[in-house]
Amino acid sequence: MSAQAWRVRLIAEAVSHGVAGDQPRGVALLQPLVDAGPRSTYALLAGLAEVAACTALENQRPGTMFGLPVENIATGQPESVDVLPPPLRFTAQFVTAWANRDQDTARALFDTFAGEADRTGSPDLGDAIGLLYGMAVATSTEVVRAHREAQGEA
Repeated sequence: MSAQAWRVRLIAEAVSHGVAGDQPRGVALLQPLVDAGPRSTYALLAGLAEVAACTALENQRPGTMFGLPVENIATGQPESVDVLPPPLRFTAQFVTAWANRDQDTARALFDTFAGEADRTGSPDLGDAIGLLYGMAVATSTEVVRAHREAQGEA
């Protein structure tokens, strides 16, 4: 089995566990991808971002791009993405870049964020992977729900 096929299988299995309600088991399945190094971790994030963005991509109109609006919940006013905690900011920026098919930006975000986490010993990269995994599970759960509803299995 190729490295890519192995990663795809693990990501799919992990997301399936999450959809079934066992997110801890799903997250545990992803650990070997992180342990395999930065290239594999980037591929993991890319795979999760693809799953997380799939319904948005299906509904995207030609010629449009995804943005990243952030709003201050107290004032309702636009806010800078810099107010978000680092793992959430990275996750939102990474998924947005990936959905816009801007792999250069996604890679630069990853290199900077992962490099900083390694340099400081921060758990931020692990937290970001967990957030992105949760997004992929939420999207997949909705896809399954919509499919069952369409099939009359609600």
